[in-house]
Amino acid sequence: MAGGSRTPEAAGPAKIRVMIVDDIAETRDNLEKLLFFEKDIEVVAKATTGREALALAKQHRPDVVLMDINMPDMDGIAATEALLSQVPEAQVIMMSVQGEQDYLRRAMLAGAREFLPKPISAEELYSAIRHVYRLATTQRRYVTTPPQGPGGGDNQGAQGQIIAVFSPKGGTGTSSIACNLAVAMRLLTGKKVALVDGNLTFGDVGVIMNLVSSKTIADLVNRISELDRDLLNDVMATHATQVKVLLAPPNPQTGELVTSDHLRTILETMKKEFEYVIVDTQASFQDRALAALDLADRIVALMTLEIPCIKNIKLFLEVAELLEYPKEKTVLVLNKADNRLGMRVENVEANIQHKVALQIANAGHEMTLAVNQGVPLVIAKRDLPTSRDIYALAKLLSSSLAAKTADAAKKTEKAPEKTGLFGKLLARR
Repeated sequence: MAGGSRTPEAAGPAKIRVMIVDDIAETRDNLEKLLFFEKDIEVVAKATTGREALALAKQHRPDVVLMDINMPDMDGIAATEALLSQVPEAQVIMMSVQGEQDYLRRAMLAGAREFLPKPISAEELYSAIRHVYRLATTQRRYVTTPPQGPGGGDNQGAQGQIIAVFSPKGGTGTSSIACNLAVAMRLLTGKKVALVDGNLTFGDVGVIMNLVSSKTIADLVNRISELDRDLLNDVMATHATQVKVLLAPPNPQTGELVTSDHLRTILETMKKEFEYVIVDTQASFQDRALAALDLADRIVALMTLEIPCIKNIKLFLEVAELLEYPKEKTVLVLNKADNRLGMRVENVEANIQHKVALQIANAGHEMTLAVNQGVPLVIAKRDLPTSRDIYALAKLLSSSLAAKTADAAKKTEKAPEKTGLFGKLLARR
């Protein structure tokens, strides 16, 4: 077993440095044996208790920590929280003989990046270690020092980016994609991410994210004149991944009281507080949906390989052109992609005259199971093709938005007091 501080390798790429923490000697030894022949992985330390793990982590600075959740002196949850406060670059994979969802949620809340139920197969172990290491490497690439403005380093004038997840037809999975995208953006970039349930009459974000709160967007509307960051943070719920969530009103009647002006004011305020604001947008061209689409820096337009949806997407793209949205603003994404549906993507692209930027694999059963368990799919099954596709979408969006320069910010002139889609079209002629 290697020890000491990190030193440059004489040849070849750096290995993934792993520390094993488990109070059972046999488990520690078995895990070390499984990793011994992996050329890109090196076990640098083994600890028998949570307290010993803290001391060894500060000494060896591991990239990945395999942490048992049940230990006598300090359990894995407490050890993870303490370890990450002192060695924040480490990625923790929690291990447990219990596979209940409550353990998973507690582990994620403590800062763990992966959760493996025992016994752990070799392939599961290798995959998890390489996955969290890649996530950390990607996160370091995207989390950069904010640009220095004329007034120094506080960057107070910085504006976050709004991403609206939208489809002109219901049933395409906008809510599920919005929730998983928000979590993926948070885990990928490490930046402050907010999720807004823009379906103000029948919102599902709270159910999908397994959040229960008595406070919703209606509480902001009631105090819209005093809206600030403190009020925002007081009303928004916090997911285990630290994504802040603004829930929809508790009933349709209350939802109808939220106007497009309210939504616009709330989103503009959120841009000052969060780097990314993901909005689950309802399938309509009513004023409230248009308010989110107008303010969005990117619109993730979801399409499925069904004739009615393709027809509606084509209409939406025509409307987007009439509304003078820049072409790069709309990111067309094929959701529930399945080559057994008797339709070729290339033919659809030719018909609607717009390229599909990314496809998200169909995983209806797994997505439904994740919703029912209250754990986003990108956490519950990170290596599923669908989860990988959502992470790819997060990477595409974050890199695209990061490339925008400050002087290319969107013009924020407000439309005249005309309501509805046709009023907006007439106002822009």
